[in-house]
Amino acid sequence: MKFQVRRTSEWGDKKPCKEAKRITIENWHTRTCAELEFNDRFSHQEGLWQDRGKNHQITKEGYITRQMEDIKAWGVEFSSLSDLVAFAKEYGELVISVSSGDMVELEIYDDYRE
Repeated sequence: MKFQVRRTSEWGDKKPCKEAKRITIENWHTRTCAELEFNDRFSHQEGLWQDRGKNHQITKEGYITRQMEDIKAWGVEFSSLSDLVAFAKEYGELVISVSSGDMVELEIYDDYRE
């Protein structure tokens, strides 16, 4: 299982843990509206929806999404659930969420955030 990983306390691009390696992840941009609505409301600031990105699609919720340029991030890979549990025991609380392109993100929760 591969996860994007970051620390709550880090705002830069510092390596979040000793196990982290550079990975490339898909970067999807989703808006909670239809394409026509986006173009009516935001084209004067951002251009037409189809002008940027590729693989323009509509999600099952009816939102518009497009693939932007891939991004570099930090990642960790575990071969078993017990490896993930050991990681959590070493680093403490983890916040698990889905980030861009359905990549699951582990946030090492080592500082307060709202």
